[in-house]
Amino acid sequence: MSKVAGQPLPNALIKVVDLLVESRIRIDAMEQILVKTNPVAYELYLGTIENLRAQKAAEVNRMLIQALESQPPES
Repeated sequence: MSKVAGQPLPNALIKVVDLLVESRIRIDAMEQILVKTNPVAYELYLGTIENLRAQKAAEVNRMLIQALESQPPES
């Protein structure tokens, strides 16, 4: 069983991690099929993934800046 700082992880977290791993394996398999059957569609897929990652990074940065700006100044 997985442990964090000596504490066992809750079953729900273990299930979520298992589902994420299973999903990643399926996505990897589908990517391999797409590469072999339609390279053009695969390139479009990669472009979409890059755009989503950039959007995610921009959103994280925006939220971090907002959180930092909302903190009271240290005295």
